[in-house]
Amino acid sequence: MSVLHRTGKLKSNDGIFSSVMIYIYVIITALITLYPFIYILANSFSDPAEVVKRNVWIIPVKPTLTGYTELVRESSFFVSYKNTIWYTVVGTVLNTFFTAIAAYALSLRHFCLRKPVMLFITITMFVSGGIIPTYIIVSKTGLYDSRWSLIIPTLINAYNLIIARTYMETLPNELMESAKIDGANDLQIFYRIVVPVSKPILSVLIIYYAVQHWNDYFNALIYIRRPELKPVQLYLRDLLIVSLDSGAGKAGTGSAKIMRYEVLKYSSIMITILPVTVIYPFFQKHFVQGVMIGAIK
Repeated sequence: MSVLHRTGKLKSNDGIFSSVMIYIYVIITALITLYPFIYILANSFSDPAEVVKRNVWIIPVKPTLTGYTELVRESSFFVSYKNTIWYTVVGTVLNTFFTAIAAYALSLRHFCLRKPVMLFITITMFVSGGIIPTYIIVSKTGLYDSRWSLIIPTLINAYNLIIARTYMETLPNELMESAKIDGANDLQIFYRIVVPVSKPILSVLIIYYAVQHWNDYFNALIYIRRPELKPVQLYLRDLLIVSLDSGAGKAGTGSAKIMRYEVLKYSSIMITILPVTVIYPFFQKHFVQGVMIGAIK
């Protein structure tokens, strides 16, 4: 009995030690992940002179709202911000709609072209035409330097389509069969049955596409030339380039122009990442559920 007691005690101690190590690892990982956000937040509320001298690390030094008051005067920032909201909302709605309806069609077992179409879609995940052919297509179709150049070429993402189709394949066939007996066609089944029971995967598509459009700058860099159509990510890129060219990266410099670019940089980054940070928790439950269902399948 004493040997069993000692063995059980050793196992209990090992379990406690393992749990403590896991908690320590999670806490360290969380701190490493959160530090860039904390660093930007602290710099956005710090005195511009202290920001230029690189004296801000975690807590704001000589707290001030100078960065945000300067940002309010930047009309180009709000124009680009409005453009990003338009690209995100319109793009996410269209992306989600076309991805969902395509996934439903490919999930139907009686669709004769189901396997060839899926094979073609899967190939596009590994082999693409490249930047130059895509640029030529966008130019020849009249999409260049227009809002739709950031939406139509990326209307359906192959990976998102596959996980949506995988999820819809898990839906009971009895639902569709009973609707067909009542005289419903495929479109009616999609809108009245499939969409209501596919909220988890639709939430996954929404968050994927929304983050993609919100953070996209490369496509805008290639296809957008007019300043009034540029998204906020290009504004941040231009601001960073101007900041580096003016010598803001050199510690110890203190001209008013350099300090203005520095505080603008951090305050604009905070305003840019705020919407995604606020909205994501509301989708997290459906996001995890939808991804896990697709992964199990």
